[in-house]
Amino acid sequence: MKSKKYVYIGIAAVAIAVTILFIYPSLNRPQTEQSAPTGISAYTLEISYETVNSDLKNTLIQQQINMSSPLRFSTQANINQYCNFLTNQTKQAMIEYCTSTELKDFHNNFLGNINMVGSVTAPVLVITALQSDPVFSNYNNIKTVFSDVINETVCQCWDKEKPGGYATLGALMDAQRDFHLKGNQPFSTTHGIPLGGVHFEVDITTNTQGYVWKLLVAK
Repeated sequence: MKSKKYVYIGIAAVAIAVTILFIYPSLNRPQTEQSAPTGISAYTLEISYETVNSDLKNTLIQQQINMSSPLRFSTQANINQYCNFLTNQTKQAMIEYCTSTELKDFHNNFLGNINMVGSVTAPVLVITALQSDPVFSNYNNIKTVFSDVINETVCQCWDKEKPGGYATLGALMDAQRDFHLKGNQPFSTTHGIPLGGVHFEVDITTNTQGYVWKLLVAK
């Protein structure tokens, strides 16, 4: 079982253990209302692990992308081993629950993972990490997955809000790809972009297999 878990979070283990600057943007601000949620509950997204994982699986299979059933981690030992995504250990210690799924294309080629971490009732952070080869041969699949994740975890409101002035998420990704390819650094990011009352971020990291694309969703 351990080897299976390791395969499922293969990209996550090597590509997501970075400082996520936009997560918990209000963590250091005092709670001004006594009735306001405290601890990790103050940052939970208005989604559920079960609903998002189920809806994404059903949506992606219609687009010829296979998503595994989620692995669930709730003990501190498993969370530390398989869901240790935040370099800030104070924030990492707040994580109480985690799910991880694996994505493959129609030809059974590994695409990446979708991980959700947070309280036992709801995620505070959704992390989608997908591997692209150097020539972006599976780029359309990456766009499809990112779009579906935004629709399921944020809102179906891109057309209305057009964050950054981009008509589509794909257009934003194209701009980010071009910026990354022209740059001299192995990592580039959009930083946190507001949408539907939360924030998302698109990161690209150059690695030996090509490029890792990450979509992060949080408050």
